[in-house]
Amino acid sequence: MSYLKRLFVLFALLFAMPATADEFREGLRAFQLGENEKAAAIFRQLAAGQNRDAQFMLGVLHEGGYGVDKNLVEAASWYLKAAEAGLASAQYNLGIFYQFGQGVRKSAAEAFAWHSRAARQGHASAQNNLASLYFTGEGVAKDSVEAWKWYEIATKKLKGNAKSIALKNRDKVGQALSADELSAAKRRAADFRPVRE
Repeated sequence: MSYLKRLFVLFALLFAMPATADEFREGLRAFQLGENEKAAAIFRQLAAGQNRDAQFMLGVLHEGGYGVDKNLVEAASWYLKAAEAGLASAQYNLGIFYQFGQGVRKSAAEAFAWHSRAARQGHASAQNNLASLYFTGEGVAKDSVEAWKWYEIATKKLKGNAKSIALKNRDKVGQALSADELSAAKRRAADFRPVRE
């Protein structure tokens, strides 16, 4: 590709991004105002251009039946697209869908995989769910040290009742750990750094 063509592509991308962001904000504004059909049209157009945030919002619209028919299979499909593109919120929602068999075949292993990806990116609710999966051994080998670690990490960002429940669960798991296991869990939690996809 010639220098001029590369330069043109770069400028086109730079100037296209703000318009896409403005369009996305317009879609969110429409959704917040209850103009759901307008929001759906905007998000559909952006999703066609592989905008993962718009794909996620189409999942939300289909999950709730906002401006579109309520369709959990369609919602799962949009969440999957956004999740594969690395959006933590979509990964978390997809994990919930697999955990409870909403719009997809119930699969503890898939729930674990998606919650794990979102948790590693710093999604607090996914971290809390991941801790529960480690504690119960659903979709993964039971591991109380990892369960304590993820509950501890989740409590740093959760708020209100969710934080209180995570703290109680962390303490319950901690009572079953040996001193060495608890020390290892604390080290793992302290060493955690989110990594964006």
